[in-house]
Amino acid sequence: MRRLKTAVLSDFLNDLPLGAFITYAYWYAYQQTHNQGIVSMLGTIAMVALLLAIFGGYISDKHSKIKLMRFLILMRFIFIALGTLFLVFKPEMSVAVVCFVVIASSVINIIYNPLTEAFAPALIDDDKELIKANSWVSLANNIATIVSSGVATIFVTINQPLISLIILLVSVMISYILLGFIKPDSAPAHAGKIKVKEILDNFIDGIKLVGHNKLIMLMIPIALIVNFCFYVIWLLMPKFAITVFNQYWFVYNGIDIAYTVGGIIGALIFSKIRDNIDSAMVCPACLSLQAVCLAVVGISSLLTRSLVSAIICIACWLAYGIFNSIFSIVYFSVVQMSSSKDNTGLMIGAVMTIFSIINPIATAMSDPLGNMVKLPLLTFILGLIMVLVSVLTFMPIYQRIFKKYDTLYSK
Repeated sequence: MRRLKTAVLSDFLNDLPLGAFITYAYWYAYQQTHNQGIVSMLGTIAMVALLLAIFGGYISDKHSKIKLMRFLILMRFIFIALGTLFLVFKPEMSVAVVCFVVIASSVINIIYNPLTEAFAPALIDDDKELIKANSWVSLANNIATIVSSGVATIFVTINQPLISLIILLVSVMISYILLGFIKPDSAPAHAGKIKVKEILDNFIDGIKLVGHNKLIMLMIPIALIVNFCFYVIWLLMPKFAITVFNQYWFVYNGIDIAYTVGGIIGALIFSKIRDNIDSAMVCPACLSLQAVCLAVVGISSLLTRSLVSAIICIACWLAYGIFNSIFSIVYFSVVQMSSSKDNTGLMIGAVMTIFSIINPIATAMSDPLGNMVKLPLLTFILGLIMVLVSVLTFMPIYQRIFKKYDTLYSK
C-alpha cells in the first residue's frame, strides 16, 4: 500500500497545479486577446484528446504503470520547462506559451489519464486491498479538483503567467522525484506490440453492445444535444465573465469553484439518499433542473448585470454541479445494471465516447456562436434547448426502462 500512496501523492502534485493552470489559461487567453477562437481551439484539442483516451488505455495496458507514468511526467516537465524558458526571454509571447503548455498537456493526457485510472491494481500486493486502494485514488482526485479551483483563483488574481508556470514546474518536478522512490511494477504478461486494429475491434464490440441496449440508445440524441449546449456555454464562460461582469473580478473564479463544489455536494447528497432513489424521477428531474440553472444564468444577466445577477450566476453553477453529479451517478449505475458484468467496462467506455463525440464540435462552435449572438441571450437559448430535450425523459418510454432497474437502490 505504501507504493500506491506514493504514486497517488505524485499524481496529486501533478494534477492539482495543472488543473489550476488550465483553468487560468482559458481566462488569460481571452483576457489578453479578446479572441474566443483561441479559447475554442484549446477546448477543442482537449476534447479530441479525451476521445482518443481509448488508445491511451490500450497503451497503458502494455507497459509498467510506474515506468510509463514517470516517462509521461518527465515529458510534461520538459514541455513546461521549455515554455518557462521561452517566456523569460520572450515575455511578449505569453499567450502563445500558455497555449503551448496546455496543448502539450492535452496530448500527454491521452495516455496519462487512462493510466492513472488503472494503476491501483498494479501497485497492491493483495487483491483484497483494491477497494481501499481505489478509495485513496478517488479521494486524492476529489481533493485535487477542489484545491485546483482555489489555486486557479490565485493564478487569476496574480495574473503572471511566469509565476504560474514556475509553480507548475516545481510541482511536476517533485511529482517525478517521488516516483523514483517506488519500485516499478512489471509490464503485463500479455504485453506485446501495439495493434491499432485490436483497439478498434474492442471499440466496435462496445458499440455493438450499446446498439442492443435500449436505455442507452434512447439517451444518445438527448445526451448529444445537452453536451453540445453545455460545452458551448462552458467554453464561453471566460468571455462571459470578462465582458458581461467585467466590473466583478471574482465571477470567473466563482463559477469554476461553484461548479466543482457543486459536484462534490451532489455526490455527498447521493450517498445519503441512495437507498431511496427512484431513478425514473431522479434522472429526468436532475437532467432538467441542471438545464434550468443555465437558462437562469442567461435570463438573469439579460435583465441586469448587477452584483445580484453575478451572485445568481455563481449560485446557478453551484446548483448545476449538484444536479449534474447526482444525474451522472444514478444514470451510469443504471447503465451498469443494464449490462453484463463481463462487459461493463467495454460498455461504459463506448457510452462515454459516443456521448462525448459532439464535444469537439461544440468547443469549436463556441467562437462563431459567441460572435453571432449576445452571450446572455445565447446562454439562455442554449439552456432553454437543454430544458426542452431533458423533459423528454419524463415520457413513458423512458420511465418504463428506468423503473426496470430501480431495484439497484432498494434496501
